[in-house]
Amino acid sequence: MSTSKRQLSRFAAIFAGGTLLSRVLGLVRDMVLGALIPAVSRDAFFFAFKLPNMLRDMLGEGATNAAFVPVFAESHEKDSPEAYRELISACMSAMLLIFGVLTLLGVLIMPYVPQMLTLARVFTGSTPKDAATLHSTVRLLQGIFPYLFLIGMAVFAMAPLFIAKHYATPSWSPLLLNVALILSCLALRNYFEEPAWALVIGVWLGGLAQLGVMYAALYRKVGVIWPNFRLRHPGIRKVFWLLGPVIVGQATGEVNKLVDSFFAYSLESGCVSALFYANRLVQLPLSVFGIAVAAAILPAISRAGAHKRHEEIRDTLLYGLRQTFFLIAPAMVGLMLVGEPVIRLLFEHGHFDAYATQRTSIALVYYAMGLLAFAWVKVSVQGFYAVQDTVTPVIVASASMFLNILLNCMLVGPMGFRGLALSTTISFTLNFCALYLLLWAKFGALWNRDFGVALLKIAFAVGGMAVVTYGAVVRLERMWDAPVWWQELATVIVPISLAALVYTLLCRALRLKEITDLMRLFSR
Repeated sequence: MSTSKRQLSRFAAIFAGGTLLSRVLGLVRDMVLGALIPAVSRDAFFFAFKLPNMLRDMLGEGATNAAFVPVFAESHEKDSPEAYRELISACMSAMLLIFGVLTLLGVLIMPYVPQMLTLARVFTGSTPKDAATLHSTVRLLQGIFPYLFLIGMAVFAMAPLFIAKHYATPSWSPLLLNVALILSCLALRNYFEEPAWALVIGVWLGGLAQLGVMYAALYRKVGVIWPNFRLRHPGIRKVFWLLGPVIVGQATGEVNKLVDSFFAYSLESGCVSALFYANRLVQLPLSVFGIAVAAAILPAISRAGAHKRHEEIRDTLLYGLRQTFFLIAPAMVGLMLVGEPVIRLLFEHGHFDAYATQRTSIALVYYAMGLLAFAWVKVSVQGFYAVQDTVTPVIVASASMFLNILLNCMLVGPMGFRGLALSTTISFTLNFCALYLLLWAKFGALWNRDFGVALLKIAFAVGGMAVVTYGAVVRLERMWDAPVWWQELATVIVPISLAALVYTLLCRALRLKEITDLMRLFSR
């Protein structure tokens, strides 16, 4: 493996390691919330928390990946250190104003949410929520929305930290939110008539903590911490020239999430939680592997794009797609086969009952079918961002958004929450197919013999793993009709351990270099 690819693997491993820690703690957080917060309050909190997170993803992480990293990378390569830091401070100033205005507008707009829920019920045909519940939901929305400002500014710091090849702090800083939510839930939930307000306090504390550690790292690694409010800086115009299409493109995906949330919240109680918990389990491998690989390759292909080395971009994209398939494919199959035992073990406590486990496991199967497409979309869009083409992904994402909304309207009536998860999977799968064909046209054949052979070998290894895993799950579940906690643990640990062992042995037998690289990283 070349030195540059070793660096990409190392950066991906660092980012994945920190993200894994954060996601595991996120599962602990979700276990605590599921057990201690009633379903009605939990649904209201998850629905309220979705809106600032939506804008965070659209203007925060989306902007970081698509607009700031390529511009910062170009300045870092060509300009003096002083000019580079001045650009970062100027962009920080612009984002400070944007997030401030959006936060204020969001708080003012939240009272109109009940009217939007009424529109969603036209398609779901569900019973409307009572006025007291809607009033409480609006107050929660207004209380949580300022989190957008805190997390948006924290996420902005990711771009210069990535350029500085510092992946650790951006990967582990989200765990601070999880810690804050867990402690607030444990300590404060009984002090409020509506327990979700304890979680609002946790959101605020977590956002402040993330902001603090990200800017401490930014000061140490880059030497920038304060905005300079030089809003006429030419770099800002360049960033926003890229950012405009990115906002539209990111908005398409976030509108999908928003529409899903409104449909789900208009259904019976517990549907929001079922989709949330299923999505959380899907996000674990997606964030640890898919997003980590995408984040790791972006600076490299951005530098290649700055020098118009298209062959290097193509090779790096192929490397990213192959690595993602190697890591995501077994996770995708594993979630579909072991999902229900995992949900039962992790979440079926307190207010999270057996019916919630059943609904969550069904949603998980539908989401898991699209996991590879979710990850490959993350990797594919980096090829367009590398050459500062933010328009093409917008067009594709917009088409995907309209398809998802159409599918939601068609499927939510007959399938309920299942239709929402299936719509997401179908739209993302077609999104990736379109991106892949367009990348092929832009950079040349995004395929070679080694790539194809590797995919076939990985697929064979996943198939063998799936047979063994399914057999273990079926055998163990037949052994125990009413399992106690250690039997539930065994029903999860044994199939997952066998799956990992079989997959590793088959990959080594097939001489896949990915397994060798992975073992080398673990040994380090």
